[in-house]
Amino acid sequence: MRVVPVGLGVTRSNRTFPFSAIVGQATLKTALLVNAVDPRVGGVLIRGEKGTAKSTAVRALASVLPPIRVVEGCRFSCDPDDPVGLCVECQLRAAAGPLTAVERRPRVVELPVSATEDRLIGTLDMEHALKHGERRFEAGLMAAANRGILYVDEVNLLDDHLVDTLLDAAAMGVNTVEREGVAFSHPARFILVGTMNPEEGEVRPQLLDRFGLCADVVGLSMPDQRVEVLQRREGFEDDPEGFSREWEACERELEESLARARDAVRSVRMPRELLFLIANACAELGVDGHRADLTMARAAAAFAALEGRDGPTAEDVRSVAPLVLAHRMRRRPFEDVSFDQMRLDVLMPAGAPDGPEGEEPRPQEGQAGDGEASVGKGILHQVEDSGVPAVGGQHLVTPLDAMRRNATGRRQETRSDDRRGRYTASEQPRPGAQIDIAVDATIRQAASRGRRDDGGLAVTVEPEDIRNKVRRRRVGASIVFCVDASGSMGASNRMDAAKGAVLDLLLDAYRRRDRVGLVAFRGEGAEVVLVPTASVELAQLRLRKVETGGATPLAAGIERSLDLLAQELRRDPKTVPWLVLVTDGRANVGLSGGLGSDDARAMAERVRDSKVHALVLDTTEGLNAGSAARELARLSGGEYVRLPRAEAATVTGAVRERLEAV
Repeated sequence: MRVVPVGLGVTRSNRTFPFSAIVGQATLKTALLVNAVDPRVGGVLIRGEKGTAKSTAVRALASVLPPIRVVEGCRFSCDPDDPVGLCVECQLRAAAGPLTAVERRPRVVELPVSATEDRLIGTLDMEHALKHGERRFEAGLMAAANRGILYVDEVNLLDDHLVDTLLDAAAMGVNTVEREGVAFSHPARFILVGTMNPEEGEVRPQLLDRFGLCADVVGLSMPDQRVEVLQRREGFEDDPEGFSREWEACERELEESLARARDAVRSVRMPRELLFLIANACAELGVDGHRADLTMARAAAAFAALEGRDGPTAEDVRSVAPLVLAHRMRRRPFEDVSFDQMRLDVLMPAGAPDGPEGEEPRPQEGQAGDGEASVGKGILHQVEDSGVPAVGGQHLVTPLDAMRRNATGRRQETRSDDRRGRYTASEQPRPGAQIDIAVDATIRQAASRGRRDDGGLAVTVEPEDIRNKVRRRRVGASIVFCVDASGSMGASNRMDAAKGAVLDLLLDAYRRRDRVGLVAFRGEGAEVVLVPTASVELAQLRLRKVETGGATPLAAGIERSLDLLAQELRRDPKTVPWLVLVTDGRANVGLSGGLGSDDARAMAERVRDSKVHALVLDTTEGLNAGSAARELARLSGGEYVRLPRAEAATVTGAVRERLEAV
């Protein structure tokens, strides 16, 4: 567990970079400070490219958070002034006498991407069980984060079962553990802060909506600001203590402002006309659910308190609205989305809101009336400007509601051998297996011989008592499209259909964490257009323009696709590799001067030997066509599907049908 105490961090000098010294990134700092004023806002997701001070800002926040009162010696940082929220241990202590309180700063607890479920939620205290023969709960990271900040770097890469656990605790404010013979509950009210690089994949929609605010950060573009970053960083690394002293006055002033704002926000009440302003904006902008309304009201009140105002104004609502709405917009999948500030200005004009207090605004011209749905049209760029490929004038994007399916999670579960996944059973260690001791099963086996009375350990564990955990986790697929982009007839249609299918399948990746890539072969070789990814933004960027024309080096395309899938298997040996070959089966360029058709057949046999699932989509037209592609499917051990008119919908349907069958 990494806990950042007062003034400490993770640098070599054991000093945290001052929060006030971070250059720019006003949106990021505002989101963090609003949550510090009122944790009920619901946390913040920080999205941005690498090297933009995301982690630095989160870790630095700990040094400016005002102190909190906690029960002395409590493992869960219980509030002595909140008897209802006390843990079981503090309730027993309170029954015996008054609780002793101490002050300390809230903790920033980091949850590594590699953390196990045991470390997150807690588990059986093995040392106590061995010494005393009694079951006792050993607290995890959620316990340490109670009334503080739980920080997840690269939150988009967090294992699904850990995400589910976080969602349950965040929704209930309680962590309940029922495992390894231990039944225990404790308060788990924390500010969830996640950072991510969108190029590395998306956040599951269930987790995305749990973040109250979302701050998108980018690198600074002005030379003077970039120079200031360099100078401040060098000053901090050369003399951390001296640099921190220079900013100490600013840090203490910010801490005092946060303390005043925390006290003031408790008495802030939102005027009714502002509530109508918020509700109208959320409805007009097409936001799903009602969490955005509540979050915006709380964030506006916290922002007003932070600015030293007695009550929130329409300007405060306007200031926090982009943070609340940016990640909640209803949109078409794979569509470029940017927050339209002009549209927001129309819905939330500067100055006092329209309509007297207590009177519900009437629908204006162009707004929805009774029985009429309202979706903001200006908030999203039109799909024609999104760069999504089109076939026959029709864009390859289907409305989200029409693409939803009943499938949930990844498509299959497999045994995990790397200590990731849910603990489902125990067994004797297998030869060569990684040690992952099942504490409960091991102690039960040792205890079956009876308790020792020689004054030593209550239970003695012998080597034959050791039991390993059997873990299972869901696995996804790595899908590589290998597409003929040569000058043969229909190449343009094939490429458009393949690009549309890649984007369409990324909707599944959005839920299942599958990864999709694309290789195009033309001319003298093959080009990796898209490395397998789960990122919608990265795929959309890479697929915007793919050239076609030239000869047909089919063997090179298959070879490059197999190389990509081999990389995917090295990354995750449990992934299900798929090669989707979109071609007419004809080749006229070989490898290293060989014959195109012979080398293509040889590479197809290599697909079969590599245990990769293969699907050959034949785009040949004519009654007597298709023999070359059919032969490739036979040699590769894959399935052959005839698609003489390649379209995104048919390609996607063919691939999905085979994926679900595995």
